[in-house]
Amino acid sequence: MKWDDLTKYHSYGPLAGMMFQQEIEQKCFDLGGGNQKVPAQRMVDFLNDKISISLEQTSYQPGLKSINLNNLFPDFISRTLHEGFQYFNRKMSGFITNKAILHATESRTSSPVRIPRNEKLEHPDVCGLYPCGEGAGYAGGIVSAAIDGAKCIHAYSESKSIT
Repeated sequence: MKWDDLTKYHSYGPLAGMMFQQEIEQKCFDLGGGNQKVPAQRMVDFLNDKISISLEQTSYQPGLKSINLNNLFPDFISRTLHEGFQYFNRKMSGFITNKAILHATESRTSSPVRIPRNEKLEHPDVCGLYPCGEGAGYAGGIVSAAIDGAKCIHAYSESKSIT
C-alpha cells in the first residue's frame, strides 16, 4: 500500500492507514450480515469475479456468508491478491483451487502507540511495569506477543534475581 492509495484518508495524517483499516473491517462486518458471519468466497470464484454459489464448511464457527470479495476490497488490494495467487500458482501448481475458501478480513494489528520501556524492558518512569505484547506496541501477533511476554518475564526475574 502506498500513501497515494489512502487519498481519502489523508486528513487523518499518520492515522490514515488505521482509518482505512477500520472502514474495511466495518464493511466486512456489514457484508457478513452484522452477526459475526464472515464474508467468504471460493478462490477460483474470487479470481473470476463471481459470487460462490456454495461454500464448504470451515473451522470458523459463526459461519460464512458468500459474497464477492472483490466488492469488499479496493481495486489495489483485489488486484494484488489476484496477482499474488496467480504468481504462487506458477511456483506451486495446484495452489489455485475451488476447494480453497477465502475468509475476509481480520486485519487488526499491534497497537498504534507504544508504551515506552528501557533496555531492561521496564517502563522508564514506573518501577515494576513491564509493557509487553500487542497492546503495548511490541508485537504484531499471538506468537510474537507470547515471545515478548516471555522476554519481559525473564527481565523481571533478572531484576529480582529470581531463577
